[in-house]
Amino acid sequence: MTKKSFRKIWFISLLSTSIPILAGALRAEVEDLVEEEKQALPEVPASMIEALGHEEFKKRHAGQRDLLVWGKKDLKGSITSLYRVYREAEDPEVRLRSREVLKALVILKQPLPGQGYLGIQMDTARWKDEEGMLHPAVLITDVRKGTAADLATLRADDLITGVDQVLFDDLAPTRRLADYIKSKNPGDKIILKVRRGKEHLELTASLRRRPTALDEINQWGVLPVLPQETEMDEDYFQEWLKKQKKKERKAPKE
Repeated sequence: MTKKSFRKIWFISLLSTSIPILAGALRAEVEDLVEEEKQALPEVPASMIEALGHEEFKKRHAGQRDLLVWGKKDLKGSITSLYRVYREAEDPEVRLRSREVLKALVILKQPLPGQGYLGIQMDTARWKDEEGMLHPAVLITDVRKGTAADLATLRADDLITGVDQVLFDDLAPTRRLADYIKSKNPGDKIILKVRRGKEHLELTASLRRRPTALDEINQWGVLPVLPQETEMDEDYFQEWLKKQKKKERKAPKE
């Protein structure tokens, strides 16, 4: 055997023994990283999962509410953990309610470019203080379901007398409010000063994204029919679920 042939055989032998070792070490390192990632994720409290499938409606409802509060503390981690619960749940009630909480968390975390949106129809109005003085206000004539205004428990016939540090003047309170809201970003929180009958309230609203259709007035000067906020949320969530399933298909099998 020549020296050249011997070196070739030796090199091939070395490769045949070293490659499996390197591959095994790399595989072990990847598995360790995956395990560390799993351990870093928050664990969904077992008591809350059990509550979602409780035979009493009040218990199920309370469990869903508590799970949402828990999830808001760490949106990124809780979404990943709760997605696993949703995918692996065998109880239809647990699967349904975990899905609703998961959707709410995903919507909260979604990127929201654009202008702020409250979700009311309004008109100018006045209100009288204890001394009989009249002040400008914004009269709510309608509240769109599922919007920031609806979630903040605003109602038709409420009077908005101010927002954050902004006080309305006599010229155009509706324009002042509209411009202020549009100057904010989706996800920003505002505090609305509200008169409801004889009550003085301060309600916090977390603004949503302003629908582009609001700026598209047709030839008759009428606003187009806007999709329900809940429909837009569901569409976004469905797209999110598709992306998660696509990631699962690409992920290596354990």
